[in-house]
Amino acid sequence: MPLKKNQTLQQYNWREQYRNKLCSAEEAAALVEDHDVIAMAGGSCVPEAFSCALTRRGKELHDVTLLVGFALQQYDFMRPAYRDHFTIETVFVGPMERACIKQGITTYVPIHLQQLGQWLDARQPNIVANAVTPPDENGYMSRSLYAGLSHRRAFEQADTVIVEVNSNLPYLNGDDLKIHVSEVDYIIENDFPLVEVQDISIRATEKTIAGYISEMIPDGATIQLGLGGLANAIGYFLRDKKDLGVHAEVVSNSIMELMKLGVVNGARKNFLPGKVLGCYCVGNQELWDFVDHNDDFVFAEVEYVNDPAIIARNDHFISINNTLNVDLTGQAASESIGTQQYSGTGGQVNFVHGATQSRGGKSILALNSTYKDKKGQLHSRIVPTLAPGTIVTTSRCDVQYVVTEYGVADLRWKSIADRVRSLIKIAHPDFRDELCFQARKLGWI
Repeated sequence: MPLKKNQTLQQYNWREQYRNKLCSAEEAAALVEDHDVIAMAGGSCVPEAFSCALTRRGKELHDVTLLVGFALQQYDFMRPAYRDHFTIETVFVGPMERACIKQGITTYVPIHLQQLGQWLDARQPNIVANAVTPPDENGYMSRSLYAGLSHRRAFEQADTVIVEVNSNLPYLNGDDLKIHVSEVDYIIENDFPLVEVQDISIRATEKTIAGYISEMIPDGATIQLGLGGLANAIGYFLRDKKDLGVHAEVVSNSIMELMKLGVVNGARKNFLPGKVLGCYCVGNQELWDFVDHNDDFVFAEVEYVNDPAIIARNDHFISINNTLNVDLTGQAASESIGTQQYSGTGGQVNFVHGATQSRGGKSILALNSTYKDKKGQLHSRIVPTLAPGTIVTTSRCDVQYVVTEYGVADLRWKSIADRVRSLIKIAHPDFRDELCFQARKLGWI
């Protein structure tokens, strides 16, 4: 494991080093100067005391850039009052980022999440501030739950490394996530409470979609699930499967439940057999207790976990992701509604490519066939053409299976005409005639 600034590990005196590096959040925030670039990961790894102290200094600072991702709460530095003092860049868009983007407080950086490390290399943060676990008996701290939204190289290359030690964070298994006391410059101690993300309730349409998808997953397959009600529903329908493996960007409660039931055991995995590979966790206290020091997991950097070549080393790999809209030729828009950034590119394309390169692999994109607007009017999510400004996340050349509550469309190797017919069959019945009319008008069928 490479060390910052050519330091030598001195494990025998790490406790003394720890004591010597202790400081207050205010002392750490006082180190920040105009034009600094600060990397702060995301989720529960955003150092709360440091963030609050930095915000209190906010109006005396200028042109400070914060590199963050997936905020679980609105920190004060994300408020409009600090717009002229902090520039916030994010590679992940959740509800908080969505609101901040609308207000002009945050700007989104389009990348495949596998490129996160390269993005940080390019941005060259001179300060890294991250919440970590207390050190183990050898002086190693874990970057913990949301380490997948940062990268070890940022710690190695930054001029100043600040960590906020929080005993509430679970210690995750994986060398990539370790950082030694000797590698940091300042240590704040603050046991702030972690924000829990509870399971989203499962809707009837998601149960139907999950039923179709579960039929496509054979015993012994290795799966990747995203977040949300659909992932929860799929987890429920997989309870009768045997010997599943998991290789996923995010580890959630649904994966934990399948492990507890013995459904996910990795017994037939040909890559990292018996292990669940992931890079960050989203869930509640039950999940944190489960992953803490759990050797059934290996957590690694996102550039490794999301590398299509690494994903493809799993035979019978099945990738399952959500999308927002699909046009009749198969273009999948998974991150924007028109010009409005709703989500991010994330790792969807990484896993689509990995699954299609896997021996016996499948790539699945799922969506409800319809949605209702603010007036309660029903609209189809399968559309002739995408609305102007809509971002195409997964190209039609890469899309394989599309699933709605009305069935499964296999688009691989299909002509435009066959794609159109397949997608119309899984659209809501109320819209099929209009979709046929528009497809004929465009000369596709």
